[in-house]
Amino acid sequence: MIVDSIYFKGHTCFKNEWSGFDTVKPINVIIGRNNSGKSHLLDLVEVMCSGRFDESGWQFRCRGVLDRTSLQRAFPPGTENLSGPLPGNRWQQYGERLVNVEITWETNDRGKCREVSIPESAVSTLRLGEEATNALIVELGKGIHDKKHDLTGRSFRRLLADRDIATESSTKHLSLAPNGRGASNLVRRYITSSSEKLSRDIIQRDLLSALNVIFEPDGRFAEIQIQEHDDKDTDSTADNHWEIHLGEAHKDLVPLSESG
Repeated sequence: MIVDSIYFKGHTCFKNEWSGFDTVKPINVIIGRNNSGKSHLLDLVEVMCSGRFDESGWQFRCRGVLDRTSLQRAFPPGTENLSGPLPGNRWQQYGERLVNVEITWETNDRGKCREVSIPESAVSTLRLGEEATNALIVELGKGIHDKKHDLTGRSFRRLLADRDIATESSTKHLSLAPNGRGASNLVRRYITSSSEKLSRDIIQRDLLSALNVIFEPDGRFAEIQIQEHDDKDTDSTADNHWEIHLGEAHKDLVPLSESG
């Protein structure tokens, strides 16, 4: 089931209080005092991307819309109860009538559903008494264990506040640290490598286009290049250093360290 609203607790400064998101937009701004836990909300986003909710050890409070897959686990088609608080065909009389109903629920730190709330309008439509409603909620809880968010399956990249895209020695090892370390080597490899897996278009077309989206209308770059710093005192290349350069139309390349 796709989760819209998600809150969590049991993590660092959110040990005993719920904190999270009513909804997640394409661009979100988190505002708060220093040491108020803003960075720990990103830990929640990372879990939302990975989908490893049950491995986090946190408690969750979620809101989402019931889908057929989740409901059919709780109310399998073709099954009937001859007695009890929910008699009759489990799918036709109960599960199918809850499709697209919005509910809220909580899970414990082991991922087990412990509380489910459904709107009064849905209960009224089903015309159930108190005992049957409680039994319905118990059955719903059994089907809610595969929560996902629209972010689930997406790549998560954490950027530190202090970023350091500096000159770097060449290496074939490709990695990018949260503070930007490794970026110069990545750019160098993609531009200079003969490997078909490392296309220079990634840098000189895709990255350049994204960079211009950020900088326009203040500036527009025509190219991204990588250049090696020549050592005037020695011919040794043991400690060679490469730096990213940006170029505007009809202007010389400018080292990233000298650009604004």
